[in-house]
Amino acid sequence: MTFTTKDLVIFDNDGVLIDSEKLAARSNAELLTKLGYPITPEECEERFCGYSDRAMQQMLLDEGFDLPPDFIPQMYEVSKVLFETELEPISGVRDVVQLATGQGKVAVASNAPRLNLIKNLRTTGYNDLLPPELCFSGNDVARPKPAPDLHEYILYRFDHAPAQTIVVEDSPAGAKGARAAGIDFIAVLYAVAPHMKDQRVQEFRDLGAMAILDTPEELRETLGRYLG
Repeated sequence: MTFTTKDLVIFDNDGVLIDSEKLAARSNAELLTKLGYPITPEECEERFCGYSDRAMQQMLLDEGFDLPPDFIPQMYEVSKVLFETELEPISGVRDVVQLATGQGKVAVASNAPRLNLIKNLRTTGYNDLLPPELCFSGNDVARPKPAPDLHEYILYRFDHAPAQTIVVEDSPAGAKGARAAGIDFIAVLYAVAPHMKDQRVQEFRDLGAMAILDTPEELRETLGRYLG
């Protein structure tokens, strides 16, 4: 197999670098159920994984659910304790980031608010490898993932071409954003709930994933083939 050399890796954060998707799903399910929208953490993760808080809010409003004006601040408040006490890096991924920083450029593209993104990377011990200037938020652009705006903004900031760039994603929403920006992507499943994996594999295949991987070790090996 012939590999095209890449020298910019754009990592998603939640579910790729840090083990946060399940925590977010727990806190969101708790809040929505309290507000009269009964939903389980598993359903929350399946429906909203990879989407921004604004997009999640709009999806619920489009269904006719009457949300309070401070819904998003309430989300942050409910999740705050969980993220401060239970948030962890995904084991083995720090080695992947070190490989990428040693062989090229790196960035983080997350739909989370910028301050939350930076705080969560600091909490999980990535801040030495991924300082704030390498972190980009969905709030930095008009349209967060799955639109291409965030990835296109990173390409602009790095003065980089899509062909020399690769995105690492765990959600179809993020993968759609990468593909819409003309960037190839690697899909990872190591933080995806078991009951969702088969569906994710099919979605990633349909989106043209370069690889669909189960472990950080596979990610390190695969990225190593593409990085110059």
